Amino acid sequence: MSSAQVKEGFNKAIIPIMAIFALGASQGGVNAGLATMGAAFPEAGPNIGYVISMVALGMIPSGIISGAVTGRFIKYRTSIIAAIVLYIVSGCWPFFMGSGESFGMLLASRFVFGFAVGWSYPLAQALTFKTFDNENKRASILGAGMAFFNLGSLIMELAGGYLALVSWQACFLVYLIGIIPLAIVIFMLKEPERDSEQAAELAAETGGEVKTKIPPIAFLYMLMLTLIVAFAMPTILYCSFVLPDSAISGWVLSAMTLVGTVTGFTLGPVYKKLKKWTLPVAGLFLGVLYVVCALNAQPGSFNLVVYIATFLVGHWGFAIVIPATGNMITNLVPIGAATRAMGFNTAFHQAGCFLATPVATLVMGLLGAQAVTDLLLPCSIVIVVLGVLQFVLAGFTDMSKYDDGYGKVELHHDA
Repeated sequence: MSSAQVKEGFNKAIIPIMAIFALGASQGGVNAGLATMGAAFPEAGPNIGYVISMVALGMIPSGIISGAVTGRFIKYRTSIIAAIVLYIVSGCWPFFMGSGESFGMLLASRFVFGFAVGWSYPLAQALTFKTFDNENKRASILGAGMAFFNLGSLIMELAGGYLALVSWQACFLVYLIGIIPLAIVIFMLKEPERDSEQAAELAAETGGEVKTKIPPIAFLYMLMLTLIVAFAMPTILYCSFVLPDSAISGWVLSAMTLVGTVTGFTLGPVYKKLKKWTLPVAGLFLGVLYVVCALNAQPGSFNLVVYIATFLVGHWGFAIVIPATGNMITNLVPIGAATRAMGFNTAFHQAGCFLATPVATLVMGLLGAQAVTDLLLPCSIVIVVLGVLQFVLAGFTDMSKYDDGYGKVELHHDA
């Protein structure tokens, strides 16, 4: 493929990939309706929060299944289109629920919705892996994907907030936004080569054997992502317990989303400078800033300006860790396992999201804490420890080992 063809392919491929990334920002679309949902389902009590976390639970198995079957038994376009259709139908389904429906039925619809999100999201990562050979370019695309994820989240939260003024059912109509990426995928996404075909092409170019298995070290990086997300999320989830009122909380969370959007575009330049050290630097940065944030959340030492500043600046690390892990996986995994690897990566990421609440409960129980603000500091300290462990893991990661046989030659000669 010539350089001109690569550039043309880049321009055409990037739009549907970004559309799928934006679609992944779905858990928070109905946040604004949680209070009225709680009133509609009084039997749910504090479990009303599972309306959000159930999406992550649904994404865990679907990410693995999607990565295993797409490109092998189901075409990529067919798989993504079917997932987006299910996204729209299951996402909007609670709008049609009557007052007599059970809370369990609402949670079931959210699990199915999460299954749809989890099916499509790793395929955006896989398409990035399969389309762009240059590791710096992949980092830039995955970072941009995180930016579009946050942009999609911002749009959905704002739209969901206005719809929630009508009723708790109406806020679920926010998922009609899925029609836009559906149209983009139908008209703009070309069917890519299968992983096995790309592996065979690579073998022909190099004249050697091409590996097709996910190396164990890739799962260590995925596990680190699970743990960092699980311990970082409580700081995000419970910021409203620290800030003076809900209005300020809303502004801070909106600003956090904007930080995540801008941050995504920094991954490419940062990775170009730091390479394999990107993840540990981001993880340690996140932990240290969140420790300062947590210290300022303690009674008697609360400083609103410092808390908000460290919370938002620290979020750079969180917004980098997620796409940087995906990028690291692309550098460790052979092209013949691209789709499967991204499916597992999504599952590990969402496991961290789902485990955040149980982790918070466990930490509070171990500490005998009475308020959620008491768990912010210990969780942040754990992130610092995880950041240090990532430095150790990166130090033991020999990138040259995962080279030609893993699909790291530039098949399409794009510089």
